[in-house]
Amino acid sequence: MKKNVSTKRNSSKKKNKNKVTFKEYLRRKAKDIWYDREAIIFCVGVIAVLGFIYFMTHYNPNNDSEICTIESVEIIEHEDPYAISGEFETEECGTITMWHAPDGERIYPYLNSIEAGKKYRAYKSFDTRNDETGFTAIRFEEIKE
Repeated sequence: MKKNVSTKRNSSKKKNKNKVTFKEYLRRKAKDIWYDREAIIFCVGVIAVLGFIYFMTHYNPNNDSEICTIESVEIIEHEDPYAISGEFETEECGTITMWHAPDGERIYPYLNSIEAGKKYRAYKSFDTRNDETGFTAIRFEEIKE
């Protein structure tokens, strides 16, 4: 007995009608980005404002400083164990506060290195304007006499 063999096989080749070229993919992405432009502009604006605030509080463009004699150093530990600040009582400058140590140093050893009775040049942070007393410092330099 002969087997019935068909020359035409059941081929289940699926034609990919949804095939997208790279150019078309880029066009669709550009279209999606264009529709989301308000959200993108808002996010860029928020990042710019936060960057501006950081820059304004950590930068001293005029290198403003005061020479002060440190009378006492008080290290203040807040509820957050990583939030440590220092308050310095001085003769000429009143109370100076410091929140961050310069040049990536750790704040606690930096505050311990400042000695009472010595003169230091206190560099002001940018948010203190031109206050001669009661300002925030970004770093101290010991003055050798």
